[in-house]
Amino acid sequence: MIRKFVNRKEELEILEGLWGKEGLTFVLIYGRRRVGKTRLLDEFSKGKDRIFIMFEDKPREYNFKLISRKVSEFIGINVNIPDFPSLFSLLKRLTNRRILIILDEFSYLIKKEGEILSELARAIEENKDLNAMVVVSGSYVSLLERELFRYSSPIYGRSDANIKVQPLKFKHLFEWFDANAEELVKIYSVTGGTPKYLEFFKGDNTEEEIKNNFFNPSSFLFREAKALLSEELRELSVYLTILEAIARGNTRITQIANFCYMKENQIMPYLRTLSKLGIIRKVVPLFGKRGIYEISDNYFLFWSRFVSPYYEEIESNFPESAIEDFTRNFNSFLGKPFEGIAREFLIEANRKGLLPFQFTKLGRWWHRGEEIDIVALNERDKKALLVEVKWSDLTKRRIKKILRELERKAILLGLDDYEIHFGIIAKRAGGKEEFELVFDLRDIEGLMRGRESA
Repeated sequence: MIRKFVNRKEELEILEGLWGKEGLTFVLIYGRRRVGKTRLLDEFSKGKDRIFIMFEDKPREYNFKLISRKVSEFIGINVNIPDFPSLFSLLKRLTNRRILIILDEFSYLIKKEGEILSELARAIEENKDLNAMVVVSGSYVSLLERELFRYSSPIYGRSDANIKVQPLKFKHLFEWFDANAEELVKIYSVTGGTPKYLEFFKGDNTEEEIKNNFFNPSSFLFREAKALLSEELRELSVYLTILEAIARGNTRITQIANFCYMKENQIMPYLRTLSKLGIIRKVVPLFGKRGIYEISDNYFLFWSRFVSPYYEEIESNFPESAIEDFTRNFNSFLGKPFEGIAREFLIEANRKGLLPFQFTKLGRWWHRGEEIDIVALNERDKKALLVEVKWSDLTKRRIKKILRELERKAILLGLDDYEIHFGIIAKRAGGKEEFELVFDLRDIEGLMRGRESA
């Protein structure tokens, strides 16, 4: 189900600003597949004189025939374009009006021919007076970051802007869906805000929609994770095992290595690669040094926990074990994605001045079996906010107990000279009005919808 264009205000403002300039401007746009790059470019290019070329994973000759056809349609004359210098030179001779040239999925060309970047750089250098905006877009994140942003790249330093398109935030789902906050938490927890994935949900009965979209061998979301990883990585089985290990709570290097039957020094290159792709991240506790690894993308987190272990069974049309696991454990799984939503809520509340102080640092803390979900600090003013996040329904009695526990843990932090505040963010919190910093889904929805009084 296609829905309206949501968010991307910042990206559009950057692009419109560059469109308003004279001469040749050059923009790099990249991000993982399905994140909405092409939709962003389509929205931006409306009403402009544009040549929109979407390359395919085919030889150079095929793609330059595609360029020739698109340019011929644009200028009304049949032309043959052999390379980028010829393209830019031809457009400079034929028109004075500003042109938007979009080279989408350019990473396919880089894969086929590494020298294509030198050719593009030469075209830019020789045609600086071309009145055009050239946008290069691609989805192979590791390839693009390696080839475009290293110092020795022929294209390095030539771009007017580099835009990495990220998934939507939780707050944007309130624009996308007509559904309550609890359903949106479930949707966000399995899609991570990737626009393409959101299109498969309505928010009426999310758990049934999850079953249909993840435990059906013909469904897009069932196969998507493997397809994405296969494009970027070799040794796919090793990466899948690592992701399953982390999704099941094995977050330290030793635990991950043991789960994968590998040594710690063997596992590190794989962890670095997954980190570069933005699928996992290393998290270090505040006031600590030894970190853990977690899956940063909710889609991969859910898929690795509930789909990957049963992939062959689901593919063979025996999804019963996977569905049983999902039914039994999905509610507890939601706790981790909800922590991310809680952090987003606090950042938004901080930005709007709704907290006792403005924090400048946000993180987690753990030490010897003790843990605090969120620690917000203003180190200059020596103020701290300690927050427990609970995806559950809390009574007033339970709220008081959690707050007492936070007070006890605060002593372990060593913030003796700090002004310390304590808070809770829960699914539902009974009698929350009696507490200064206790929030639940009603507050989250109110803030995300712009009702700050909530």
